[in-house]
Amino acid sequence: MVRMMTVKIMRQLTREWTLPEEMDVSWNIDNTEEVAEAERIFLKYLADGWIAFSDNPQGRKRIFHFDPKLELIVLMPPLGGG
Repeated sequence: MVRMMTVKIMRQLTREWTLPEEMDVSWNIDNTEEVAEAERIFLKYLADGWIAFSDNPQGRKRIFHFDPKLELIVLMPPLGGG
């Protein structure tokens, strides 16, 4: 199983006043329906301005495309300020 999850962050740092509940999605890479649903969720978060990172033994790296083979995908909400 591989998974994708959101990161909890202080509300004061986000652009929006509301954040979705914590999200933790897992899928079986051999199940095309689960992979498609995970990709749909991934793309929705990216369209809303979230940032995605892969977390693997080589280190954390920002990603822009869904790869169902990644061990862990971490989504971080957009931050306010500047």
